[in-house]
Amino acid sequence: MLERVIIVVAVLAVASIAYWWWQRRQGRVRAASADVELSAEDLGAPRGAHATFVQFSTPMCSKCPGTARLLKSVAAEQVGVTHLEIDASERLDLARQHQIMRTPTTLVLDGTGAIAARMDGAPTPDQAREALVAVANRATGWSI
Repeated sequence: MLERVIIVVAVLAVASIAYWWWQRRQGRVRAASADVELSAEDLGAPRGAHATFVQFSTPMCSKCPGTARLLKSVAAEQVGVTHLEIDASERLDLARQHQIMRTPTTLVLDGTGAIAARMDGAPTPDQAREALVAVANRATGWSI
């Protein structure tokens, strides 16, 4: 009986740690290499002058509509920032090229189309703003 209780407690502990780890990764802003630039033709829409949120979504994604609303509102706060939503199931070429393994995934482009940051999962408003700061730091080479 004691062995079963210990096994149940151990399984619950492992599951809790895995959940905590998964939640910490949601929307986290990661720096990305600027080796690839995405043009307006690649995206199928014009980019923002300062930055562009390129959100990859799918029709079955439950968090994608909320993420789109959030990114649009953050983009509206800044001049020269736009939000583009791309259906990853229709644009498999872009999804494969940028290793989109889950949705929502957001690439943050600078004004030239270079990828400055990446957010896997649904970001918070603060994380979206942090990604815009990463674009500004990359463009100027210094931070505020």
